Amino acid sequence: MMAIAWVLNVLALVLGVALGLRGLFDPKWAARLTRLREDGPGGAAEFRATYGAMFVGLHIVALAMTAKYLLGGTYVVGVAASGAAAALAAGWAGAAFGRVVSILRDGADTKFNRLSVVFELVLAAFIGAPWAVWYFSFA
Repeated sequence: MMAIAWVLNVLALVLGVALGLRGLFDPKWAARLTRLREDGPGGAAEFRATYGAMFVGLHIVALAMTAKYLLGGTYVVGVAASGAAAALAAGWAGAAFGRVVSILRDGADTKFNRLSVVFELVLAAFIGAPWAVWYFSFA
């Protein structure tokens, strides 16, 4: 079970890095994806920073910790990797929660938002899978 959890974790983290790289080098794509508008160079910088470099940084650190553990790291590194994954998974789950609140309170019940909730929850589950398997194995 743990091996499957780590595979899902790696796949989701690689996807997070890829999304970040795309946002970093193509802020217009990030603007279209988020359905927000740039307001000139400042807007492009915001997309590159938030939907680009921040995504890359967060996901690549968690991926590096996972890789270190999977390639023969110690148990402590595995705990740190699963902890990093749990924190990042909580961020994705939080994004889904915020979107659900908006659907319920702001009338933002669109196909895009419903699909985004599913996407965000799947990434949260996959990234957090090693932590969840570890946590619930001790319950």
